Amino acid sequence: LAGCGSSLDGTKALITCGEDTVSVGTGNMMLRMNQAQMQSYYAMMGGSTTGIWDQDAGDGTTYGESTKNMIVQQLKNMVLLKQHADEYEVSVTDEEQKKIEESAKAFVEANTEETLTKLSVTEDDIENLLLLYTYQEKMYEPMTADVDTNVEDSEAQQSKISYCRFSISDKQNEDGTTTPLTDEEKQAKKDQAQQLLDKLNASEDPATADMDALVKEIDEEMSAYDTTFDSEDTLLDEKVKEAAVTLTKDGQVYEKVVEGEDSYFVVRMDSMLDREATDQEKENIVNQRKQEAYNKLLEGWEKDAKITVNEKEWKKHITALICVFIASIIMSINIKSFVRAGDLIPGGFTGLSLLIQRSANL
Repeated sequence: LAGCGSSLDGTKALITCGEDTVSVGTGNMMLRMNQAQMQSYYAMMGGSTTGIWDQDAGDGTTYGESTKNMIVQQLKNMVLLKQHADEYEVSVTDEEQKKIEESAKAFVEANTEETLTKLSVTEDDIENLLLLYTYQEKMYEPMTADVDTNVEDSEAQQSKISYCRFSISDKQNEDGTTTPLTDEEKQAKKDQAQQLLDKLNASEDPATADMDALVKEIDEEMSAYDTTFDSEDTLLDEKVKEAAVTLTKDGQVYEKVVEGEDSYFVVRMDSMLDREATDQEKENIVNQRKQEAYNKLLEGWEKDAKITVNEKEWKKHITALICVFIASIIMSINIKSFVRAGDLIPGGFTGLSLLIQRSANL
């Protein structure tokens, strides 16, 4: 696309892999869905996508180029998934195919000829895209069915602590500047932390005492918090983590005020193994194993396949990405025609699953 008013030849091949071909129109549709999702996200956050596609993505490419490369890779993967579906006894049913065709038809009918021309997309392109999404949705589970789902508590262990933080960060002034705390002010914060520690240890049962209520006796604006962590945690203050890992019993209170990077802390080990958080981490570990197995299969298939990409034609989309007004059109149309007609849900900010098809419920 040389400019916002011109159009691409969507019928040209973008990706060819064996007997399968993905058209430029199909790729363009995925690109616009990604663009629309990003615009919607930025609008929700009160931001703007103006000029974003020309910005450096941090890897030597612009966001526009990075997005296009991501779309091409996803399309390659989707074609490979379709080609290897028979190995997992995966297919598209007649009912699913009917719904795909209905959704594609509804999309075309919901758009003006001008919009379809700007999108360089046809009803066949939409059908092909939805078909590829269907295979993508249906292939993940059988491809990861043999992954080991057993995770020991020791591998996923999450501990839970309660803590109270007494900040000694610089004070914020009304004019936007900051003022460091004096040594006296810092000492006062440390004294407050010691007061809380003394109250906690003097309570009837330090292991179950309400730390939040105790700290409010010192300063009504203060609060206590709880969090779970493991040895790889990078969010918890390092000194707090160092103190917490020395606590070996549920309910044990760290013997001293912890001096963190910019705060003083009082720390208590509530649970050496928090059941809920540990079970959630087990699920995360299994999901990671599945994703790694899935990616490994795709990488192997791509290495063995002969795939060609029409880089020259795809490059024309760089200028097109700047014309963000198209994205607004797509977002409104896809909601009306895809979701209502095909039971499809737009979702996902990364572009890896921007138009997820619920194939099992089509």
